[in-house]
Amino acid sequence: MSAECKKIPANKVIVNSITSGALVCGLLSTMFSASGNFYLGAVLILGAMILDGLDGTCARLLKAESQFGAEFDTFVDITAFGVAPAMLVYFYLFHDFSVAAGSGSIHAIGALLGVAIVLSGALRLARFKVVDDDHGMSGYTGMPITVNALCLAGIILFIEAWNANNGWCTKVALPEWVDLRDGGWLSWVMYINCIICLLLQVSPFKYPKPTNTPIGQFIGVLAFIGLFLGPKTAVISCCYLVPVTLFYIYVAPFWFTLKKAWIAKRNAAKV
Repeated sequence: MSAECKKIPANKVIVNSITSGALVCGLLSTMFSASGNFYLGAVLILGAMILDGLDGTCARLLKAESQFGAEFDTFVDITAFGVAPAMLVYFYLFHDFSVAAGSGSIHAIGALLGVAIVLSGALRLARFKVVDDDHGMSGYTGMPITVNALCLAGIILFIEAWNANNGWCTKVALPEWVDLRDGGWLSWVMYINCIICLLLQVSPFKYPKPTNTPIGQFIGVLAFIGLFLGPKTAVISCCYLVPVTLFYIYVAPFWFTLKKAWIAKRNAAKV
């Protein structure tokens, strides 16, 4: 048998299958968003995030890290955390599903925002390949693309899960200003936050690896599990994930810079 036909090791098959699952989640998310099922559109983005983190962990545990896997992962990232959130935001905020299917028109502002989300994510991933040689183990230059995806999908999922048939709306309805499609102030906050995130992705700010602490990992895992148990647990999970994500976006780079300066000062004092 030739070298080209050599059997692929089982450990690499497992890891690449997980990566493929994340890619499929991203693609399915765009389809559900385009059909108006924003609950599943958001959930699938967050599901892709779990698989994306799982494939890296499995690759290290199974000793299946490879250049192919790293490149494959990049395609997953731009699809699941760039294209899928862009489509979710566009169809959720800007697309009028009541318009006849053959009109062929798109919302100019929505299209511009969607393009910006994808372009910023692509630039972030390309620079990650060049600048962060240790693959983020000691921190990131610019905000990770997954953070913006988590913020956008988490906010939309919170609203959709609350208003689901077996969610919370039968007892307590969300205030009108929480409806992002109503043009209230929360929608403008989301637009501004989204633009800031896109700039932070390509900024020189240093961000820490968000899963360095065991306690944070454990709570994060529980929160992500809650997303898939039903609308009610999804609401509770989003109440944790979204504020933590916003804290990471706006506070983490300053904390990370101060921590590095303190460590450098402490090491200098020891010499």
